[in-house]
Amino acid sequence: MSGPALSRFILITCISLISFFPINILLPSFPALSAHFDTPTADVALSISLFTLVFAISQLVAGPLSDKWGRKEVLIGCISLSILGAIGCAWAPDYLSFLLFRSVQAMGCGFFVLGHALVEDLFDEQDRARVRLYYMTLSGSFVALSPLIFMDTLQLSEYQYALVLMVYGVAYLLGGVVASYLQKRITLSRQINIGLGLLSVAGVLLTLIVGMHAITTVTLLIPMLISALAVTLVRPAAISAAMLLFSSSAGTAASAGNSIMFLTAAVSSAALAQAGEHLLLSIALSFIVLSLWGLVTNRQTTARALPA
Repeated sequence: MSGPALSRFILITCISLISFFPINILLPSFPALSAHFDTPTADVALSISLFTLVFAISQLVAGPLSDKWGRKEVLIGCISLSILGAIGCAWAPDYLSFLLFRSVQAMGCGFFVLGHALVEDLFDEQDRARVRLYYMTLSGSFVALSPLIFMDTLQLSEYQYALVLMVYGVAYLLGGVVASYLQKRITLSRQINIGLGLLSVAGVLLTLIVGMHAITTVTLLIPMLISALAVTLVRPAAISAAMLLFSSSAGTAASAGNSIMFLTAAVSSAALAQAGEHLLLSIALSFIVLSLWGLVTNRQTTARALPA
């Protein structure tokens, strides 16, 4: 790999890691934060929803501004804001102050969306799908409600829960390898359908686990890992398909798509956090309903794209 190409990959890697690290690192810390601020764990889970909500809105600003002012200027400004928020979180005297600085940090982390625009700017057309897949796989995913399941319900320690997240992360990376193999051999639409089908399977399995009262760490990991594979197939393929339509305004297009995704995640995770003892069943039904909705939408979109 040449020097310029390596520099581009390093830039994409750093943007991905810095943007999602503030989300993923907080998950095993739920009990410690709950004890430190004397706040129920469910309320701490809502802090993830707040972060995701502000994160989504900030992308609506960062993307268009980068089209207007330039990627570098917006990137530096967002990173500075994120650093300020992180320092504030570390010194927050109470939970309300912590939420305030988490919001500031989320505003800065909105620069994640610039990664998609930079892929469009810096890489040749034949390399964009591969690089975008790498970018999305590296960023991983987050399960905002998983501490309520594994730490509250199953009483796993912080260390045990961290191991669960590590297994999930490995599955996500392996899913990226599978997605990379498939994207060279099948259409984006078919890859999306396969991923949505797997998400539906994960929902059905989770429903059976709950119905049979077979809730353990191992049994829950099975649908969790299947959903991870589903996400690695759907997200990069869907983003690549969308970016093909709006390549001339890459920043704005990326911000719109990402904001819709994270706004949906924020609202749904906040709602599911209130499900109480029905949390697992609610997640399972969400997997099934949303995957079926996605399959129908993808079919309609593909049909409209076909020539008359």
